[in-house]
Amino acid sequence: MRRLTGTHVYSYVKCPRLAALDLHLPRSERRAPHEWEEFAAQRGRDFETQFVKVLPVVSPQYPERDFDAGSSATLALLREGVPWIHQAVLQVDDRLGLPDLLRRLPGASALGDHHYEVVDVKTSGRSRGDQILQVVFYSELVAAVQGRMPEHGALVLKDGREERFLVADYLAAEREVVEELRRLRSDIDAARPFLQAGCASCYHDSRCLPQMTKAGDLSLVQGMSHGAQSILEGVGCRTVQDLAVFHPEGARARGNLDVTLVRRLRRAAQAHQLGQPIVEERPRGERLDPSAIVHLLADPFADRVLAVGVLHPATEAGVFTFGVPRSVDEEWRVVKDLLAAVPPRALLLHFGEALPRLNEQHGFLHEADTGLEARFVDLHKRLLTAAVYPRPVFGLGDFVREGLGRDPMRAGHAGAAAMWVTMPDGEARLREKLRVDLMDLAALKAAVLDAAPTQVAGAQGAGVVA
Repeated sequence: MRRLTGTHVYSYVKCPRLAALDLHLPRSERRAPHEWEEFAAQRGRDFETQFVKVLPVVSPQYPERDFDAGSSATLALLREGVPWIHQAVLQVDDRLGLPDLLRRLPGASALGDHHYEVVDVKTSGRSRGDQILQVVFYSELVAAVQGRMPEHGALVLKDGREERFLVADYLAAEREVVEELRRLRSDIDAARPFLQAGCASCYHDSRCLPQMTKAGDLSLVQGMSHGAQSILEGVGCRTVQDLAVFHPEGARARGNLDVTLVRRLRRAAQAHQLGQPIVEERPRGERLDPSAIVHLLADPFADRVLAVGVLHPATEAGVFTFGVPRSVDEEWRVVKDLLAAVPPRALLLHFGEALPRLNEQHGFLHEADTGLEARFVDLHKRLLTAAVYPRPVFGLGDFVREGLGRDPMRAGHAGAAAMWVTMPDGEARLREKLRVDLMDLAALKAAVLDAAPTQVAGAQGAGVVA
């Protein structure tokens, strides 16, 4: 029987199917990590090493993967009362935990006049639910060993801040997750795959998508939720093909789902069958001309803008310009220099929150143009509401793939940008990635935002799109 670990808890919160696969399949069944994924993982390990090296830590010594020996060695350190234990091994019934740090605190326990709490080191800028539940999982194991539940758990974030929280606030949720994991351990199919944003970076990505495609799974439809899928299946609409021709008569027949939602999901199912976006009929307000597109490549770990690109005018025939800030202090100057060539009344199109966030961060430190923010237009929001796509769209890569039929990774993955900086040809890679992304954004603007509504009849038996 495979033991439940903190990693399983972490995975379950992200995706129950991921946790189920990890509980049943050997590691050899996972795809190998991409180069940039290993780069990011190594940065995380290096950050933990740097944080830990200034603490008086002691680690249990045991043969590799001999967790029985590791648990015994950890118990000896706990009883000794060392101030910090790094990479402790905690085994209780069917659970195994390897927390980053255990910190000694005053207060009686089965160990003596002291007890321990869990501290995990993370590279995120803010705490997340999956991280907190992982610490609570470890806290339960510590409680079983020392006969006392730690009052707090803590996360150390990438800026060195420590965020403490009350274990009791999350204990019920953690126990529910553990019980669900035990259920999944008995039945791998108790958790079905569901297409979501995290699928693109999952090491089981080549396993679930073919399975969902073969089954015509409803989660392949843009805008589908777990709840809507369950309701639709309950009224007999079980596949994408069913949904494309689903015209229920009355609220009961549609499971009391909102009629507007059902219509949009049906159109998304038809887009899936067509293999191309369906541009919606909508009020034609302000056109996005004249405009320029501004796009950034960033290093989230270091909170750095690595490169900035501008395309003006916002067409694939526009002029592409490019700049590389050498430090955080140079970021806003590079943006201002690039925007100096853009007419002052032109709209500034961008994708997501990177540009507005940069403007906000630097607005009070530099002589920012107070009217600049009024010119920002988020293409992500516009593209999301202007059409329904053949599959769910989350990031820019999804819009490029589903909206244009292009390979969004042909100039590399944006997640590799921080790695490219360390390479001799790094600036050239950043430049080409920005250029390709800007051309894709311009093409999406033309194909979706500037296009007339799609009129489709007889889409693979789907009937008239209405």
